[in-house]
Amino acid sequence: MSDIAAAFAQHEITPKIIENAPKQKLHLCWDGIQVEPGMTLQVRNLKNAPRWALPGADPESIYTVLMIDPDNLSRKNPSVAEWLHWLVCNIPASNIIDGINGGQHQMAYGSPAPGPRTDLHRYVILMWEHQGRRISVPKPSSRAKFNVKQFIEKNKLGDPIAGNFFLAQHEG
Repeated sequence: MSDIAAAFAQHEITPKIIENAPKQKLHLCWDGIQVEPGMTLQVRNLKNAPRWALPGADPESIYTVLMIDPDNLSRKNPSVAEWLHWLVCNIPASNIIDGINGGQHQMAYGSPAPGPRTDLHRYVILMWEHQGRRISVPKPSSRAKFNVKQFIEKNKLGDPIAGNFFLAQHEG
C-alpha cells in the first residue's frame, strides 16, 4: 500500500468518501506551505486557492479537480456534507504541467471556514484524468450535500489519479 493510500485509509477517506485512494500525491502549495497528506494547516493560510502540480501529467489529457469538506458542520454531525469548496473541470494538461489555475470553474474556490467548537475538519482535494474527452458538468446550485461518489459515477471518471488532504479547525 502506498503512503498516500495508507493516509487516505487512516483518515477514513477511503472507502467512505471514495472507493480507492489516488495513485499519487497531488502537490499542493498554499501560501508557500507544501501540503503533506494529513497535516494540519491554519485557516488563515487558506484564503486563496492553492497552486498545484502533478509531475508526469499526460500532455494530451484533460483533468478535473475538486475540493470538499466531508465534515461540515462537524465530523460528529456532517449534516451538510460533503461541502463543495471548489470544482474545476476540463483543465488542459498544459495548465497542470505549468501549474496554472485554468479550466472551467464550475464552483469558485471557497476558503475553509470551520465553525467554532466543530473540531478538526478534513479537506480533500482530488484530481481525475479524462483522456481525450471533456465532461459536461452543470454548475452546482449549492455547495452543501455534494456527493463525490455520485459525481464520479455520473461523469464516468473512475478512481482519482491524484489527491491530497489536510486538516484544519476554527481559529478563535
